[in-house]
Amino acid sequence: MATSAPVPPGLHHETKYVVLSYLGLLSQESRGPSPQGVQPHEASQFLDPEVLLKVKSEIEEELKTLDKEISEAFTSTGFDRHTSPVFTPADPESSIEDCLAHLGEQVWQELKEPLQKALQSLLSQPVTYPTFRELTLEAVGHTSGWNKIVVPLVLLRQMFLELTRRGEAPLRRLLQLGVTYLEDCAAEHLVQQGGWV
Repeated sequence: MATSAPVPPGLHHETKYVVLSYLGLLSQESRGPSPQGVQPHEASQFLDPEVLLKVKSEIEEELKTLDKEISEAFTSTGFDRHTSPVFTPADPESSIEDCLAHLGEQVWQELKEPLQKALQSLLSQPVTYPTFRELTLEAVGHTSGWNKIVVPLVLLRQMFLELTRRGEAPLRRLLQLGVTYLEDCAAEHLVQQGGWV
């Protein structure tokens, strides 16, 4: 599942956007207990409203940084966010984030045990990319198709909720883990599917 070819610039930007958007679904209701037995949608309710506002602000800042990155790279990449169906969906009612949120809920239900096992391990130690990759690939081994793409997003989101609840500020670290993993282990699949949409 790993890729050795360079990731197309547009796919890199779209992947970063997808990870940020998925992490930003803090108030999105999903099913299944977290490692501590708390429902994921309840976990965000346990976050202080000020913390939720801060997280939202951090994500908005990262999205602005991504927008600037895309604009600055346009002359060398030719990638324009306004022509990307990820950034500008034909039907705003069916954005990639909404589709992935729905798939994420299904994946959580179908893979509850391996996902909880991976989360418990990830949350019990300082997370490095090799550890995240290994545990994610282990969980991904229980599914197929687009669900293999959704598994790391589900893990990242649950880690984000729990680490934020603990008072940490994990956004940039988890964003990097997610983008690196998806480019390393899923880019070939994404390219074969024609991208994120």
